[in-house]
Amino acid sequence: MGGDDLASDDEYVFGSRDPSASDNDSVSSEIEGNQLESSSNKRKGYDTDKLNYDDTLTSSKKRRKKKKNDAFVSSKSLLILAGRGIALDSVESQVKFINTLYSHTMKMNGNDEADTFSFTPEHFYTTPQETDEKKKQFQHKNLDAFLKGSVTSMKRLKNWKHECSPMVIIVTLSARRAVELMKDLTSLKLPIAKLFAKHFSVEEQVELLKGTVKGGGGGEGGKKRSERCYSIAVGTPGRLLTLLQHGRDEQGSDGLGALRLNHTEVIIFDTHEDSKGFNVCTLKDTSSDLMHFMKEGVVPQLERKKSNMTIALF
Repeated sequence: MGGDDLASDDEYVFGSRDPSASDNDSVSSEIEGNQLESSSNKRKGYDTDKLNYDDTLTSSKKRRKKKKNDAFVSSKSLLILAGRGIALDSVESQVKFINTLYSHTMKMNGNDEADTFSFTPEHFYTTPQETDEKKKQFQHKNLDAFLKGSVTSMKRLKNWKHECSPMVIIVTLSARRAVELMKDLTSLKLPIAKLFAKHFSVEEQVELLKGTVKGGGGGEGGKKRSERCYSIAVGTPGRLLTLLQHGRDEQGSDGLGALRLNHTEVIIFDTHEDSKGFNVCTLKDTSSDLMHFMKEGVVPQLERKKSNMTIALF
């Protein structure tokens, strides 16, 4: 209604009055109020000038804090938006996204030593140029097809001989999603290491990676070595980070964890989005663990001169 637009005018609230009189009365009242407040503060022994200065300082701090929080929320929102559909973006976009996420996480965790490592397009899997758009879309909807395209040799994948270091590690946002991905890989007919928390303890997964099985009549409580080395592992960032750190010495030397990446060739980020549009890279519960997994496990391997490890976004 028309009256709603004018509801802020005094004459529609209090009746018709002389605008100039209203303004003068208002100013006079404000001055008198300030004088009374100042007089009252002096009687109570308050330093009025100091109070005003403290109020200004507090207000200034609040504005700076709000501005900083707004900037943080804004950058976080941009990262979330950039992460949607990132697997189908160009390699250059993927590199920029991961670099931004990595540096952002390191700074948020107080890593001021300036972790200077930067990911480059050479670190990422690139779909062959001859691949048409239809095939590319198919690969990004079918993990088995995507995996076949990202590894250098299916023969080596099927005959993997390195314990504790799977050839391919798939990182996803939840145990439920991990189970779904494992079903997608059944056509490969290969054993898959389940490196997520659902129904599995860390100790069980440590033995799994070592290739030991219970009830075999061997030493250490009936455990014995098996010939099985897992070429594929599916896990969540938190559990992967735990296994990576498990058993390391105090110096954190590379290669001493239960999970080792010294022979791993492909790290696949499953960028499947949950109901709210978050993926493993942008979900609060997984993003930080993922970047620390990268820092402690992936980056040291990429820094090696002869490393053949690649990162692939599915």
